Amino acid sequence: MNILHEKFLCKFLKKLNTIKTQKELAQEFVSGILTGLKAQACSIYIINTETNKVAITKTLYSPKAPEKIKKQAAEIFDLSNDLFSNSYDTIEILDYFYKISKLNVIITPVMSRNDLIGYTAIFGKRNDFNYKNRPIVEIIMENFNTRLDVINLEGALDRNNKEKIQFLASISHEYKTPLNSIIGFSDILKLKTRGTDNYKYIDNISKSSKFLLSLIQDILDMARGEFGHLELTYTEFRPKSIIEDIILSFDELLKSKNIDLNYTLMDVVINADVLRFKQLIYNLISNAVKFNKLNGKIVIVSYVDDKNNFLFEIKDSGDGIRKKDYDKIFNFFSQVNRNQLKRQQGSGVGLALCKMIVNAHKGEIGFKSRLNSGSTFWFVLPGCR
Repeated sequence: MNILHEKFLCKFLKKLNTIKTQKELAQEFVSGILTGLKAQACSIYIINTETNKVAITKTLYSPKAPEKIKKQAAEIFDLSNDLFSNSYDTIEILDYFYKISKLNVIITPVMSRNDLIGYTAIFGKRNDFNYKNRPIVEIIMENFNTRLDVINLEGALDRNNKEKIQFLASISHEYKTPLNSIIGFSDILKLKTRGTDNYKYIDNISKSSKFLLSLIQDILDMARGEFGHLELTYTEFRPKSIIEDIILSFDELLKSKNIDLNYTLMDVVINADVLRFKQLIYNLISNAVKFNKLNGKIVIVSYVDDKNNFLFEIKDSGDGIRKKDYDKIFNFFSQVNRNQLKRQQGSGVGLALCKMIVNAHKGEIGFKSRLNSGSTFWFVLPGCR
């Protein structure tokens, strides 16, 4: 292999490994081969193995390619089309490629996960074209087939993930409908039974149903974010009033555990997804209340730093987190200190979802904690004024 071939090969393979789709890969292949190997023509033919129909065909000719080259390329295409459409055995097709390869033509199979799905044909001007260029073409095809495998696998994962999201969305709808009815009727019964012995049982039904409803939504949001991109709708709003409203929603629970909650919130305007922001704040306050002790304390602070980033910090006096659990605190379905916290109710979704929301906003989230000494969780969001 000469120096020119080595330089071309290095640059060409690097380019192929950045391509994301089959069509782009085919286009880059034929154009790169045509210029890099100074070929007369280059063809690529790929079938869809599910439908057994042609998925991609691409042929490029050099400006001085003679008519006999164009005719030869067309003949190979027609014969190959017949072979693939009639589902010939792989060995028969490979044998055909071997027989029609000539001194000025290099024909190589396109493989995906060990399945034959097409071919490439490269035509040269000189009769020694095959002999001089086959080694470099074989190296390129090995990398081409590997990249094609990656693209096909990523495509299959995307389709699979969309199906998972659709399934979860369907299930969530089926669960939400009866749950909303349970919540609605239990809240009506609460009004009618207030002050009676049955009130606490009905109140428990209502709270448990609301918890299950929020868990279903969290799992669906997690699925959307894990299988694709968490969708954000940016708008300008004042976080102070939102945080205060969420704190107020925990009033009864704070009183039941006799938790003292204090907060200092700077009144600023931020640019973020307001619904995701509410979800973020709700989950962090919910955890601080849930894992706190009776007669505990919670302190919440929000402010703007010198880089115009919005910072939120919540400190509790709860059970804290063991050092060995630090690495998994933001993992989905991972609930730390499980032995010590059997009394607590948690799904292991909330904090993972918080991290996903913050990351989607290009922010940061973190914590500091010691077992039996409480925890402090914080996040930073850009776009404050």
